[in-house]
Amino acid sequence: MARKRRRSKKNKNKHSSIKSMIRKVVNQGAAPLAFWQQLSEKDYTVLNATPEYRGADYLTKLKVAANILTGSLTGRVAFSNQYNPVGELSASPGQPRINPAGIINKWVGIGIAAKIYGKIGRSMKLPEAASIDRVGSKVIFGGMVGGFFDPPSPAGRISTYAVSPNVTTQNIAQTRRTFARRMSNVGYVPPDSFDYSTGSAFR
Repeated sequence: MARKRRRSKKNKNKHSSIKSMIRKVVNQGAAPLAFWQQLSEKDYTVLNATPEYRGADYLTKLKVAANILTGSLTGRVAFSNQYNPVGELSASPGQPRINPAGIINKWVGIGIAAKIYGKIGRSMKLPEAASIDRVGSKVIFGGMVGGFFDPPSPAGRISTYAVSPNVTTQNIAQTRRTFARRMSNVGYVPPDSFDYSTGSAFR
């Protein structure tokens, strides 16, 4: 009987430890997650529509993420040969992206909803009310900061040029080689080499 109680207590402590660890991860990651998602969402809407970015390797994608972060906050990018969120085609080339209206966004709404749950939950003794209240505050903060530096709209303010210039160049060259090979296989004759007076490809 005593052994059964010890086993039950051990399982309960293990469950509490896992629950505490999850609560800690959520509490620490809420603000950075809300910040990054709001800051970069419109950039990735554009980037994910390009085959160059979708086909890029992980290192290139990390460089693009770094450019989104540094470009948005400072107006300067870490990797000039990659995607530039504040390039020549942006609303303010070479300047930090400032968007005061962006502080009102979905993440702030989620945070406010969490705060409301936390306040009501404490009086009604709902589960995790205090933790959700704290997480709500951090989501609001991260969402507001990210929104302040996100672009006003998903179009007309950024350039997708040089998302992955090497891949782009290689794709163009490969397309040209493939086209030339196909044309040679079917006996293709360039229009400017055909002599209509003789009906021959030789002049």
